Amino acid sequence: MSRRPRTSSTSPAQRGGAGTAPDAGAPQLSHGKSVAFWVITLALPFLLIGLLEAGLRVFGYGPNLGLFTTTTVHGTTYYLLNHEVKARYFPDIRFTASTSREYFVMPKPPGTFRIFVLGGSTAVGFPYGANGSFASFLRQRLACLFPDRKIELINLGMTGTNSYTVLDLARDLPAYSPDLLLVYDGHNEFYGGLGVESRGILGGSHAATLVYLRLLHSKVFLLLRDMYGRAGEILHPGSTETTRDVSLEALARGKGVPYGSPAYHEALTGFEENLQDLRSFCAARHIPLILATQVSNLRGQPPFLSGPEAPLPAGEKRRFDDDRLQAEKAWNEHRWNDALRAYSASSLIDSLHAATHFAMGRCLDIMGERRSARTQYVLARDYDELRFRASSDFNNAILAQRAPGTAVVDMEGFFMQHSPDSLIGNELILEHLHPNSFGAFLLARGYASAMRELGLPAGEPVWAERDTIADSVLWSKRTVTALDERIALERTARLTSAYPFSSPSLSLPVKFPADTLQAMARHVVDGAWGVGDAHRAAGDFYEQRGETQEAEREFRTLIALDSLEPGSYVALARLYFGERRLADARDILNLSLRLNPSGEAYALLANVAFEEGDNAAAVAASTYAIPLVSGPDASAAAWYTLGLAQLRLHHRAEAEAALRSALAVSPQHEPSSVLLRALESGAPMK
Repeated sequence: MSRRPRTSSTSPAQRGGAGTAPDAGAPQLSHGKSVAFWVITLALPFLLIGLLEAGLRVFGYGPNLGLFTTTTVHGTTYYLLNHEVKARYFPDIRFTASTSREYFVMPKPPGTFRIFVLGGSTAVGFPYGANGSFASFLRQRLACLFPDRKIELINLGMTGTNSYTVLDLARDLPAYSPDLLLVYDGHNEFYGGLGVESRGILGGSHAATLVYLRLLHSKVFLLLRDMYGRAGEILHPGSTETTRDVSLEALARGKGVPYGSPAYHEALTGFEENLQDLRSFCAARHIPLILATQVSNLRGQPPFLSGPEAPLPAGEKRRFDDDRLQAEKAWNEHRWNDALRAYSASSLIDSLHAATHFAMGRCLDIMGERRSARTQYVLARDYDELRFRASSDFNNAILAQRAPGTAVVDMEGFFMQHSPDSLIGNELILEHLHPNSFGAFLLARGYASAMRELGLPAGEPVWAERDTIADSVLWSKRTVTALDERIALERTARLTSAYPFSSPSLSLPVKFPADTLQAMARHVVDGAWGVGDAHRAAGDFYEQRGETQEAEREFRTLIALDSLEPGSYVALARLYFGERRLADARDILNLSLRLNPSGEAYALLANVAFEEGDNAAAVAASTYAIPLVSGPDASAAAWYTLGLAQLRLHHRAEAEAALRSALAVSPQHEPSSVLLRALESGAPMK
């Protein structure tokens, strides 16, 4: 019995087949609701991202990457560089970038001329510190030339950074009312933060790097970046750098960049584009800009890494090696002409061998042919494949930025003018590129000349009238001390004792002295002391030895390092007080009290006023000091000074009350006890 197929009782239209009419009973969205549905669907991911962003901000996820942070002192809010901003540029390595500490207020006070300094380690003042930077020397120079103007110089330099940093930070600055930007930058384009050889996950893309720097202001992006980094640590354990304070020199190991290679051109092109973007950005906002060519040690620093232009054929390699052997033999025998001929022959085989050009430069230098020697020294620097020193191409890119509103200082040429035989060497440079303190002084002078060219902060007639102070006078006012010089040399010794240096710097002494200052310097370089601790100890050390000029310079340096720290002013004022320089002590204390009132300062000011015979001022200062001083001894001393001043004013009852208060806080305070007994005995007081 055959089975017939079952047939459906529903029609094609009811089954919703193709070409059939929709079910009349199904609800339909109106056009407006349909549009709303799609808008909500498309907006939902952005809404969720926005909520995540808000949540991450509420809970404070990640570092604060803002350019500035704030601190409030005596009711005044000050802005200062946020040290965590370095995390923008060093996402993949643990690198402690040194920065300076300068304060300013917002809004900018009327009549203030505000300068921001941008750049790498030279801008920071390495290996000295903030007080040894060219910004510090320029601040002192401008203060001497324009004592009637309020000129702020805020150093935003950061070790290990480059033109990406400069451009990124400059974009944040218009909100802080800059009147001028000074930039010293160009050495770190390869190995510095986000340089061609150190971009990590970004690869080598210039555009991607700029986008990355914009996205960093999103907490969601930071979360994704951190998740990526954590995943890399899990998948590749031990592959990430975990050592703190890793140096750029260590990061550059194995990352030579031949002259003219794709990486070289990529860095140069990115540098040029960053400079052009910076210049355009400043011009559009009417912010004057001063750039400077980069200075490096030509005469005293051999190339770090020399490589062949291309793998040499066996025959050429033999000839190259033979020529080098002949040259070295002639050099050792002081046959300079023969050595030069042999080195020249080897350079014809490999024209990009940096060490050969340096050797040719030395031969010519000894033979007195300085101009030709400089040409060879420059080629040696330019062809050095470990690119810590900016090559001529980078300096030419800087020089090309001259335009209305943008000045360029040929700082390399300026240093040549102040170098023996016009060859920049260890007289001004400590190792490969960092200037010594007088080199930093020259940098400041170069920038000052460019400010004069731009008519800032005053026109040419004012500059012509005031720019007459001798450099020797300005140099004598520096806040770089013998301790700073020791710290700089100690840091330089440690830097040049490791890769890639083959020998210590020629700037270093043969043997460091084993004295108190050297011990202090080592404490700072080891990280056991802060630089302020060392300067305070050095000031006390000199004061105990009666070397008051050296002590004064140390205390003035302390003030320069942190202008809001009252203890530095009090230490200097106490030195003046001990020398009976009462007016100087009073001036420095009043300056301190205007910035950051403290009990110490008021108490010492009371003593100064008492010694000057201004008893009313002594009473007023003591009255201010008493609630601010800390500790029973300091409090008793303030009450005692108040009692003395009241007694001189013939306020016997008030004097006795002050002395009793002194003994109430410190029963063993003998001066108060002796004087109070005398008063109570009814003895007449003079």
